[in-house]
Amino acid sequence: MFDSGKGASSGRWAVFALCALLFISSQFYRASNAIIAPDLRHDLGLSAEALGLLTALFFYTFALVQLPLGPCLDRVGARRTMAFLTLIGSVGAWIFASAKTFQEAAFGRILLGLGMSANLMGSMKLFTTWFSPQEFATLSGLILALGTVGNMAAATPLALLVEAVGWRWSFALIGGLTACLAFAFLGVVREGPKPVISKGEGFPLREMVRMLVGRRDYWLISFSTFLRYGIFVAIQGLWAGPYLMEVMGLSPVEAGNVLLLLNVGLVAGSPLGGWLSDRLLRSRKKVVIMGLGGMASSLFLISTGLALGSPVVTAGLFCFFGIFSGFGIVMYAHIKELVPEGMTGMALTWVNLFTMFGGGVFLHLLGWVLDRLSGGGPAGPREYAMTFLLGALGLASAFLLYFLTRERKS
Repeated sequence: MFDSGKGASSGRWAVFALCALLFISSQFYRASNAIIAPDLRHDLGLSAEALGLLTALFFYTFALVQLPLGPCLDRVGARRTMAFLTLIGSVGAWIFASAKTFQEAAFGRILLGLGMSANLMGSMKLFTTWFSPQEFATLSGLILALGTVGNMAAATPLALLVEAVGWRWSFALIGGLTACLAFAFLGVVREGPKPVISKGEGFPLREMVRMLVGRRDYWLISFSTFLRYGIFVAIQGLWAGPYLMEVMGLSPVEAGNVLLLLNVGLVAGSPLGGWLSDRLLRSRKKVVIMGLGGMASSLFLISTGLALGSPVVTAGLFCFFGIFSGFGIVMYAHIKELVPEGMTGMALTWVNLFTMFGGGVFLHLLGWVLDRLSGGGPAGPREYAMTFLLGALGLASAFLLYFLTRERKS
């Protein structure tokens, strides 16, 4: 399937660049509610619970769409699927921008979750036709690292735009840019450097489902990514901040600096894990095991409280937590190599289903644990230590489970 000719070589990097832009847009929409939360609560009259639900609708829609998305990528193709869904996302941005009620805003967020749902998995599907198998994990890590540009754009740049034109016009304008990006993607990207008929393209859907869910490795990889990403998002996206401020006694700016280091670690770890997998160790399984072991160890050391008196050590541990989390992107390269070529889209998206649900489940679960341990009052060092220890045990379970996975022999 891989064509190494000069034309293909130049075209494939244009494909990669457009895929990266689509994924950056997905990461932007995923994180954008944090900056405009006060405006949403004021303009739409939302409670904290309603605001949380409005934000979560993106994730739950995104996760559910992974089930039909895989067969669409395999049968319709990544190019048309990604462009069409991204256009739906732009419509979602416009509906969200014009919303006057919670229901209208929720519909907009649902369409955004639907519209952004193919941008990472579809990109990986295109990588299988435009790049060699030896480059897949490296490129997956690189696009994940580039996606953090979207998270950054949803912070200070979005705040400045909202300050200038308001949140509604901001999302209307960004929705227009998203639509332009969808048309550019449709016009430039092709499924591969030359017409390709994938092996297994003619598998009946029922047979594809049977072949995938009948594989032990699918369940081991899926449950491992459920634990890995879920615990990471719960720590990174919610509970690390209160821990650093309420237990460590850091100021909001100091806590933000520690979280920045965590994210820098993630940016570095994603391409590093891919490079180790593709070039140095030439193994998917070993790199993922290293990552899960490193995450579990870092979070365990944080939970012991040994670094409570040293913000520098704490920052280092959170940075290592981010680096090792980045190795998890290699799980997608692992499952891709264990299924027939014509099933890669389905395999990638059905693993991603567990990834996204993990984020939703552990955000709530760790909060529930903290509430129970503290009796509903403020959580202290002991409560956070027990909660983080639970997270470390979950990661250790994923670490042990991954030893049971098989790896395709070269």
